[in-house]
Amino acid sequence: MSRKFNKENTELIIDYSLEGEAWEKAYDKAKKELAKTVTVPGFRKGKAPLFEALKKIDPVRIFDKAINDNLEHVYKEHIITQIEDNDKIVDNYRPAFNIKEIDLKKAVYEFIFPLYPEIKLGDYKKIETKLADSEVTEEELITAKNKILENYVVMIDSEEPIKLNDRVNFDFVGFIDGEKFDGGEAEKFDLVIGSNQFIPGFESQMIGLKKGETKDLNLKFPETYHAKDLAGKDVVFRVTINSIKTANYPEVNDQFLSEVKVNPLVTNLESFNEFVLISALKEKLHKNSSEFVESAINEIISKSSVTLSEILINEEAERYYKSFMQQLKQKGISERDYIEFAKTTKEDILKLYKEEAKKNLTKSFVFGKIVDDEKLHVSAEDYEAKINQLANLYGLKPEQIKTFMPFKQFEQGELPNKIFEKLAELNDAKSFAEYKKENEKVLAYNKKAEEAIVAVAKAKSQEKSEEK
Repeated sequence: MSRKFNKENTELIIDYSLEGEAWEKAYDKAKKELAKTVTVPGFRKGKAPLFEALKKIDPVRIFDKAINDNLEHVYKEHIITQIEDNDKIVDNYRPAFNIKEIDLKKAVYEFIFPLYPEIKLGDYKKIETKLADSEVTEEELITAKNKILENYVVMIDSEEPIKLNDRVNFDFVGFIDGEKFDGGEAEKFDLVIGSNQFIPGFESQMIGLKKGETKDLNLKFPETYHAKDLAGKDVVFRVTINSIKTANYPEVNDQFLSEVKVNPLVTNLESFNEFVLISALKEKLHKNSSEFVESAINEIISKSSVTLSEILINEEAERYYKSFMQQLKQKGISERDYIEFAKTTKEDILKLYKEEAKKNLTKSFVFGKIVDDEKLHVSAEDYEAKINQLANLYGLKPEQIKTFMPFKQFEQGELPNKIFEKLAELNDAKSFAEYKKENEKVLAYNKKAEEAIVAVAKAKSQEKSEEK
């Protein structure tokens, strides 16, 4: 039995040799159990003499069975017991498992545990990333207004040129080096322009086309495209527009707002415009904070050193792969069909996922390091306040809210915001002060809206009680 740290790969390696009488018994038991599954001419299944049955059993199968039958016992009794409290093993990741040596005398089990990486953090208190301005533009107001009204939109046929957010029905054929390729054509395909469903440039080059028109779109598949045989290649898509539908938004006036309830605080055009402004501001602040954190973390990572275990990267990539295959399955597409259609392999897909996994894991551990260094935390008081807020809003007991939002879940949702606040405060205090000022407007409005919802709910409850 041995323990060894691989500092270069940030891994803990624990070996255990199952040998002597214990291994002999395991090997003998495996032989006898496999012999029971063998049919030998002249004997009933499992009844042949052992020496006859062994002639039909691959010795490798015996070793495999002996190893696997004792795997759990070895792990629980001889591996886990060697792990110490300060080993810093990463939770929720399985150790890698190997057999280092095997013969008739012994089997040496090897378990490799991924450890928290060694992180040399760059100076996150002096970064160039800045927080964008919080002022809402006219275009952002229009977008917010349209989003609020999207449930009341009617799509109508249009003879006008295609524009952003139009729903277009079209035929297309793709050509590479003048030749069609598998999966590169379709008829009567529906697409919302701006949904980014196709490769970059496809939808933007359709803008301006009219019904009945045909155009060749000169594009290029991304280098990271999932179909290996298409990645990075130039392609021409010939599109023919069959029909165009554009969104017809309702006229917003006091009468319309009296008939629909877009928000508890909206009763007339003036209050609607305030709601639009708050909605646009909320979206702008969220966008600014997300972009700031993304840019800041990337800048910090570029100045940092993070050594990740390959075990973490490989298992994370496998999780991405399984999740992707599950999504395909829900759409009625099998793993085999997808791989054949995309002309790729599981190995090629995993290679891409490993790159993504490495980036995401690095980002996650850098986040964690900043949290530790700055002693950021989510308090129990914050949690209880949120629980009581939701309980009051939905008319439930706090204990009921806690069942679907435990503290750990709340903490995971709040910590990224605390990281944003700390990085913004350290690196762009002036813009962050303006951000907080604007965010207070959103929070105050949301609080008023929640109070209005609670008041309406209580009034309805009171009416029901009086009716009884």
